[in-house]
Amino acid sequence: MTLRCAFCNRPMLAAAVFVGAMPIGPTCARKAGLLELARKKSGVLRMARPCTSQRSPDPQTMDLFAEVERV
Repeated sequence: MTLRCAFCNRPMLAAAVFVGAMPIGPTCARKAGLLELARKKSGVLRMARPCTSQRSPDPQTMDLFAEVERV
């Protein structure tokens, strides 16, 4: 299940702003002027926390540089 923008319903990797529990994508948030309002912490708007966990590699994706030794 992927995140989808509440405004345009496009899939996204990370939300820029949350309106209540609804995620808003970075492009829609910028166009609607929500980033500045969320920084001021007005109402139900809040900034999304940056992702701090490491992503696990997809086991079905082949390594692009498999023949190169890693140091």
